[in-house]
Amino acid sequence: MTTTTKIFVILVCIFSFILTPLVIAYAAQKENWRKLANDTRNELNIAYAGQQSALAILTAEQDRYAALLKRNQDRFLDLQNQYGQLQQQMTDLTLKSDDLAVSKNALEASVNLLTNEMNVLSSHNQELAKAKEDALARERDLQARNIQLADRVKQLDADNIVLTQRLRQQEEELTVLRHENETLRHQTGLGVAAAPPTASPTPSAVAATPVATSPIRGTVTRVDGNLATVDVGSSAGVRPEMRLVVLRDGAYVCDLAVTDQVTPTEAVGKVVVESDKRIRPGDKVEDAVSFARQ
Repeated sequence: MTTTTKIFVILVCIFSFILTPLVIAYAAQKENWRKLANDTRNELNIAYAGQQSALAILTAEQDRYAALLKRNQDRFLDLQNQYGQLQQQMTDLTLKSDDLAVSKNALEASVNLLTNEMNVLSSHNQELAKAKEDALARERDLQARNIQLADRVKQLDADNIVLTQRLRQQEEELTVLRHENETLRHQTGLGVAAAPPTASPTPSAVAATPVATSPIRGTVTRVDGNLATVDVGSSAGVRPEMRLVVLRDGAYVCDLAVTDQVTPTEAVGKVVVESDKRIRPGDKVEDAVSFARQ
């Protein structure tokens, strides 16, 4: 039932209440007014019943429309809440979109930076590759030179071995000769031999060992491996490369070749010719020239 219909029913009811007395008054002036009154009463009852029915229907419709209005209001509130949520979501999405735009810009800057770094690294790698090729070329050159040097070293080592063997052989022969000389001196009981005949010097003669003006005699003070320190030095006439003979109780022990470690009061010599005896502190030393004159 529409609103217009409801209004029309209400108007009909109102007109019925207004017109009914008029109809009764008119009917009373006519014949059979009682019957008319009863009929009118019946009609009024029917109209009242219809009115009550219409009011009941109107009330039901009103309740239905009120419930419908309540549902619409609730729906409207729900839609408002949804609209607010959608606005909040839209705001969040806008913020996220802004953040994503900032992140995108940062990523683009990072990509550009990484691209530039990659270009620099690529250029550096190319330079390193070229440097590596140059280094490999130099290494090959050095390897070839090393091979040549190694061959030269092997040849020099072989020559050194040959020379060492010759030197050892000569030193052994010299040791044997000195032992024989010492044995002969003790057997014959000879003292100091006469000075060797002098010969006129030749311009081309070069002394292998500096000649001392007087016999050089001293004592071994310290032994360190094949090196020995003696208590005579440059003030006594000791010079580098001079030969000193080591004696113990008048017996031959070994030869010392004076190194460049010479001070006025001390000198260091290297054992070059050795007998079956080992040099030790306390042994006596004498220059080879003076020893040979004995």
